[in-house]
Amino acid sequence: MRRLAAIALSASLLALSAEGGQAQPARESGALPAADPAACTQFDWSLLREQAWFSAASLPRLDSGGTLAAAMPAAILVLKPQDAVAPPFAPSREPKPGSYGGVLHLEAPLAPGAYQVTLSDRAWIDVSQDGKTPRPPTASTMRPGCPMLAKSVRFQLGTAPITLLVSGAPADTIRIAVAPVE
Repeated sequence: MRRLAAIALSASLLALSAEGGQAQPARESGALPAADPAACTQFDWSLLREQAWFSAASLPRLDSGGTLAAAMPAAILVLKPQDAVAPPFAPSREPKPGSYGGVLHLEAPLAPGAYQVTLSDRAWIDVSQDGKTPRPPTASTMRPGCPMLAKSVRFQLGTAPITLLVSGAPADTIRIAVAPVE
């Protein structure tokens, strides 16, 4: 898996350098900052796996309220205008007016441990395993300039189903991945 992710990153970097650093892949979730291929390797932990998932042509689209299948731990989440979202719990940060949000469900993890939620764009993420109380993040990393990755947040999770609340997104779709920490 690491080799596949490294190949995907190399291909992306090669495409950017071949076009003078001006190539910017289409992103479902809004305008991209200026592309800086080096920014994709400067997160506090490796996101090569998530970058490969986000680049997959077969990345599924899920409407807000949908369930992310364990077989593909990433998807394009279709968001709603923030005022049309009926969150199961209040976001821990007040969303900006005119922003977008949504809810995503996941089956219970097979094993407790550290998991990371990675987003392709700026947005706030809350994670709950009781459907009412957000869990505190244990770490986060953000870097501007990476064409398909914006942030990754880590949480300590148990073996109960997961509810993710995305809020404050600038566009009506966002790529999202949830996976155990490598």
